[in-house]
Amino acid sequence: MRRLPSMLLALVLVATACGGGDDVGDAGPVTTGAGASGPATTSTSPPVTTLPPTDSSEPPAGTTTTTTTTTIAEPTRFVDVYFLKDGQYATAVATRVPATPDVAAQAIRALIAGPSEAQQQIGLFSNVPEDTLLLGIVIADGRATIDLSREFEAGGGSFSMITRLAQVVYTLTQFPSVDRVEFWLDGQPVTVFSTEGLVLDAPVDAGDYLSAVPLTPTVSGNIPRWQQSDLLDLDAVPAEQTRRVVLVVEGDVLNVRLGAGVSYDIMGMLVPGVVVPLTGAQTVVGSSTWVEIATPAGAGWVNDFFLAAVVSDEAFGLNDEVMSLIQEMSEVMAADLDLSTIASRRGLYVSHHAAPQRFRASELGRILTDSTTYTWPSNALDINDPDEASQIPDLTFAEAVADRFTSNWDDADRILTIDEPITGGNGRTPEYAIPFELEGFHYVGVYDPGDNPDYGGLDWTVWYVSIDYEDGRPVVVGLTLDEWAP
Repeated sequence: MRRLPSMLLALVLVATACGGGDDVGDAGPVTTGAGASGPATTSTSPPVTTLPPTDSSEPPAGTTTTTTTTTIAEPTRFVDVYFLKDGQYATAVATRVPATPDVAAQAIRALIAGPSEAQQQIGLFSNVPEDTLLLGIVIADGRATIDLSREFEAGGGSFSMITRLAQVVYTLTQFPSVDRVEFWLDGQPVTVFSTEGLVLDAPVDAGDYLSAVPLTPTVSGNIPRWQQSDLLDLDAVPAEQTRRVVLVVEGDVLNVRLGAGVSYDIMGMLVPGVVVPLTGAQTVVGSSTWVEIATPAGAGWVNDFFLAAVVSDEAFGLNDEVMSLIQEMSEVMAADLDLSTIASRRGLYVSHHAAPQRFRASELGRILTDSTTYTWPSNALDINDPDEASQIPDLTFAEAVADRFTSNWDDADRILTIDEPITGGNGRTPEYAIPFELEGFHYVGVYDPGDNPDYGGLDWTVWYVSIDYEDGRPVVVGLTLDEWAP
């Protein structure tokens, strides 16, 4: 799980699956110099491919040599190297590299070298330090384990660190043999990256960075940006054959590609919230499921991660399964059981007075008993201000989320709403109660109006439970907190 430094946990949403190149063979373990430091680990280093140094044979002093030089064109090929543009986007740049079996390593070397002068003049840049050394890389079972020197985590703030990780991940996951990346530094696996505190305790994929570092189109020409009015008439399409675009940050789009995977060209873009018809075709690429949709330009493919079931307001409001699901969630929380049993396959998004943060499904089995504490964002104190942040108590997930939700749910005077934001006891309007990324889901509001007479009902709390449907049954995809607490 990765954490943005100003938040409790990060994982930002987003993204697409992989697709594109060659395997890299295993040439043995990496050897690091004495005193190389890295996160403490009790495991041994896995074999990581290293490239032998170039030999340089000099003739003995005083020896005269005659050399006949024949120039032979070295075979080359093009790979995508991901540089940054406009201060926030990652864009694929076709780059010529030697056509050798270690093409993934060649792509990373080109990434480290950075954009050319001509590319810089058109606004391309890189946050990967140019003095970074590639110590090795091995690809096995869909995972690329890359070992870089410590210079890779030097300098820069949180966005610089996130973008450089994204650049490496995007560059490697273009190859069909790679769908996730594990980072090592100086021969040691990374658990926390840089002084910004980004957690990397599991392999990451392109989808982990697409929201924070979105991709720009990789093809020339005008790519259409489709609103609902641009799409096909859905009146005759059954709801179960449609999906709504969700979990895309405000201002971003969902790319529609000519084929399943990010190696295919972008044919169009969908704005968040639009409903699209499915053709029925789907396939798995790496760790992601891609589905085919009908568009004004013909059939295209999108990552199913960003599509939610379409359920009418009436059907959602009359569905007793939804309330049973929330009751089950409260019971799971109270008993410190496995939250993944009630959550979406995507995981659980928690908006704690900040942008929603994603907890993966694999984390939810132990999250309620995890003793790790975090400084959770506050609606009254600025977590980026050291003085104010010091006043925010550090809490576990169970304390900050589970215990407080069950307290609301079990309160005798709770008030429930369906798809209706709640105005707090102090009159604060709820226009921005639901984060943009979760707006495409139905939700239930759980309002506790406050019990302490000393505060005149101003100690109120609301939890909004965002619901999706997977395999025909409701699941919890998000929890949003709104409150006023003395």
